[in-house]
Amino acid sequence: MSAKAKKIVLNIAYPLIVVAVVAAVWWIGAAVIGVTLILPTPAEAVREFFAYFADPSFWEAVGNSMWRSFYAFLISFALALVFAVASSLCVPFRRLARPFVAVIRAVPTMSVIFILILLLDSARAPAVVAVIVIFPTLYSSFSSAIDGVDPKLAQMCKVYGVGLKDRLCKLYIPNMAPGIFEGSAAGFSLNIKLVIAAEVMAHTVRSFGNLMYNANWMLETEKLFALTIAAVLLSVACEWLIRLVGRAVIRWR
Repeated sequence: MSAKAKKIVLNIAYPLIVVAVVAAVWWIGAAVIGVTLILPTPAEAVREFFAYFADPSFWEAVGNSMWRSFYAFLISFALALVFAVASSLCVPFRRLARPFVAVIRAVPTMSVIFILILLLDSARAPAVVAVIVIFPTLYSSFSSAIDGVDPKLAQMCKVYGVGLKDRLCKLYIPNMAPGIFEGSAAGFSLNIKLVIAAEVMAHTVRSFGNLMYNANWMLETEKLFALTIAAVLLSVACEWLIRLVGRAVIRWR
């Protein structure tokens, strides 16, 4: 087996092993408790998971929640990138940005959710919550990526009069890409979870979070676990896709 094939097999095998271990522990716990209302078996949760596929309201909820996650992430990404670039170009701005970002990061997420639910309608509050919480994380990742560019190479470009376009395309973007895509992958996964959590608290209609709230309220534990599986799969799929695009861009450079 070639080294590349072995790497592919290992990349598939390790996640499968983790899933198998989690399922085994889950099944043992369900067998010990023996009460479906408290902890359903993996088979019951998976059955409910596939049952949702035939429910149009499920897909509508998924679409609405993913749309909120998408535009909230784009806003966070743009703000973080602008702040990171401005911080690298202007020292006073960096000194102002650091305490500002630190304060935002220090505010408890639940406080942000409750305050925004009071100020905004239930459809907008989850997206704003995600922006406020994700922005500091992306800012730190982007700032680290910019600071990771070799200052000697940057100084050399200035000395030899390399144009701004060439500096961006051949120095900054290629060297920043790994950090930006890695931070974006982790940030988008967290972004989805934040949006869903805020939807639960805000009782956002036709949303993934509202489906979870209803399942919990009606004591439909199998559905709650099925929705949890769906949320995990969505987060993992989006994170994997961003990393895949990142690897393609890094290879292309």
